[in-house]
Amino acid sequence: MKKIGVKIWHFLRAQWRRETLLAFIVTILLIGIFSFISKIPIGAAESEHDLIRQSQSVRTIIENPVNAPYKIATLALTTLSPTVRMARAISFTFYIGACVAMFYALKHWHTLQASILTTLAFGANAIMLSTGRLGTPMITVTSFFIFAGMLLWQVHTKSNKLVPFIVMSALGALLYVPGAIWFFIVISLVYSNRIRKLFKDVKRPAILIGVFIALVLLTPLVLGFIRDTNNLKEWLLLPPTLDWSQVPRSILRVPSAFIYRMPVEPLINIGRLPVFDIVSGVLFLIGLNAYLRKLKLDRTRVMIGAALVGIGIGALGQTTVAVIMILPFVYSVVAAGIEYLLDEWYTVFPRNPVARSFGML
Repeated sequence: MKKIGVKIWHFLRAQWRRETLLAFIVTILLIGIFSFISKIPIGAAESEHDLIRQSQSVRTIIENPVNAPYKIATLALTTLSPTVRMARAISFTFYIGACVAMFYALKHWHTLQASILTTLAFGANAIMLSTGRLGTPMITVTSFFIFAGMLLWQVHTKSNKLVPFIVMSALGALLYVPGAIWFFIVISLVYSNRIRKLFKDVKRPAILIGVFIALVLLTPLVLGFIRDTNNLKEWLLLPPTLDWSQVPRSILRVPSAFIYRMPVEPLINIGRLPVFDIVSGVLFLIGLNAYLRKLKLDRTRVMIGAALVGIGIGALGQTTVAVIMILPFVYSVVAAGIEYLLDEWYTVFPRNPVARSFGML
């Protein structure tokens, strides 16, 4: 019995060492990536200067509380070190969070191989990477997928104490992100019959504390809307002036941005190159065909809802924001395409390790 206990102890210690080593390697890699991309461009863009000016004091943040959590973090870091690289560090943190949420969600929906490959493709996408290194709040719209990952965490975790508290607090912070209300409408419609089940086994004090904190966090946002209705328009992703005659002509701007041409955004794109390269576009079409057979799945309906919201926001003139907002959902469809191709490949080569590895590569 003692020998068995010693073996278990050695196994756990070896497992802990491997996980620690992996975490250390990933951390060093991320620091190296950030130290490189945070220098590009060397000078700060005007939009980055605007963000720093809006975050220079608590008073300026209260005047326009939209994206307040992002601005507070920017204020804290730029106070410690007044450089644009500190502002870019906040965006890079959201970028990492989106990649982690992508992997966590795909791990529950698809195979491990497809999840890894899709997460790498998502993180290496030029639009995503450029937005993640830019010191502006544009990257915060990927928080919707991060919150979706948190909901999955709530569903699959065995804890009923700390997780609801984190999820509800994240909800309060996420509502400061422009366009968040549209995403939560989609979530509410899809999960209208299941929201209560998510918190069925959660203790009431944990829910009440989470709701209270969420309400406290939202108070400055509501006061900001009362003081200035332009803050409300910014939060709803509505343009200052809306020309309804242009809306029908603009309704295809978001789909065309993925396969034809993006709007001119020199800070995050080269010319008007589309979001997808040829391979990603083909994988998306294959994955779309796979998802068309799974229309009853909740995640399929969430993706459809997110796509409709993105197309609507793009039609109102916010094409770039809409593209970045739905980018994680789009790559979830790409994951289905990768999974399908790998399944077909492994069917042809069920036991050949060389061929299986080649297919993965």
